[in-house]
Amino acid sequence: SSAPCARPVPACPLRPGSPLLVRLSMAAEMLVSVDGVALTRAPATGVLTLDMGGGPNLINPTMVSALMAAMDAAEKAEHPKALIVSASGKWLCNGLDIAWMATNPKETPAFLESFWRFLARLLVLDCHTVAAINGHAFGAGLFISLACDWRIMRTGHGFANFPELNIGLRLSNPFAELIKAKLSPSTFRAGVLMCQKFNSAEALAAGVIDQECSIEALPTLAERMAIERLPANLKLRNFNPEAFITMKKELYPEAYRALNLGVYGATPESRL
Repeated sequence: SSAPCARPVPACPLRPGSPLLVRLSMAAEMLVSVDGVALTRAPATGVLTLDMGGGPNLINPTMVSALMAAMDAAEKAEHPKALIVSASGKWLCNGLDIAWMATNPKETPAFLESFWRFLARLLVLDCHTVAAINGHAFGAGLFISLACDWRIMRTGHGFANFPELNIGLRLSNPFAELIKAKLSPSTFRAGVLMCQKFNSAEALAAGVIDQECSIEALPTLAERMAIERLPANLKLRNFNPEAFITMKKELYPEAYRALNLGVYGATPESRL
């Protein structure tokens, strides 16, 4: 049970897959465009799309700053809304910018902590979130996907992978807690301790993703998944965004706590 909603959310008058919806969703409003990262909104539905760009989309301070700007706008966007996170090209995200970290060791702790804070915000955003995995999702790219509520991955190209074992890095408590919150112990073990690469079929079988489709169908199916999860289409009587945030924190308390409060270099034995 939950407290009565102080901010009732209006209904979305269009149904998923309707021809009118398809035409109207093409006219997207640009909310943020920073360093190759864009956040757009489809006025007809309220669906937001965070486009990470068309390159390897390595996570470094510039990328984190752009993602934070997009998250600011996503959090402020009016309801009803849902968020799709995707990119273009052969990568969703090719992981942390290891080269930047190697040449900026003093700045690395603050950088990683800022990325964890972004993941914490994405994890408990006040609407449904869909990761549309358009290509490789390595390391940080997979963590971004796991921070979303739902995941759909293209077939035929791309792997989901935790590369830490392969490149000689530890996992860190915040990343580990996010994995444990979203994946089964057997998948966590194979992915981390064996550095298993999951193609879309393997990721679906292991519960890493919820659906697979061709790259041509990915934008449409990701949008459909987002629209189907709008409050009106879930037939919710009294959707409360603040209660939804709290619900997510209750579902993933250790992951949210670690991502929101984690300190670089903390040992696995330490408590936050």
